[in-house]
Amino acid sequence: MRHFYVYLIEEEFASHYFGRELKMFSLFKEFQWTSYQDPSYAIIKKQVSYVTRDIPVQKINQLLETHLYYRKDYQRIGQIHKLELKGNKGSATLIVKNHYIEINSIGSVEAETNFYEILRNFDPCFLAMDFQAGKYGWLNPVKERKFV
Repeated sequence: MRHFYVYLIEEEFASHYFGRELKMFSLFKEFQWTSYQDPSYAIIKKQVSYVTRDIPVQKINQLLETHLYYRKDYQRIGQIHKLELKGNKGSATLIVKNHYIEINSIGSVEAETNFYEILRNFDPCFLAMDFQAGKYGWLNPVKERKFV
C-alpha cells in the first residue's frame, strides 16, 4: 500500500526548492512525526503553514468529478474520491482536506496516476510525499526562473 500526502506549495518556495526537494520532504516528515506536546511542534507548524497554500477544496472536488464522472470505476462520497480498476488491478482513494490531499493506493499505479494528472494540470506546485517509503516529488516539475 502506498500512502501519499500532497501539499500545495507556495509558488515562490516551489521555484526555490526545485531540485532540493529533500529539504522540503524533511520539513514535512518532521511535521508529521512531531507530537503536539513537543515544544518544537508550534515552530514546525508555522514553517509548514508559511510554505504551503490551503487546498481549494470545492474546486478540487469539482475538478475531480468533472474529469472522472464518466468512468464506471469512479465513486465520490463527499471529499472522498475512489478509482477501482477492473480485474483487481489496483485502486486509489483520494481525500481532499483543507491543508493537504491524502492518496492511498494498492496495486497498479494507474489509478493514483489518474488523480495526479488532474491535480498536476490544475496547479504545478503540488508536492507528493510518501513518508513510509521515503518517496517524494513534484506532480509537475516546476521550471526554475532565470533572472537576467
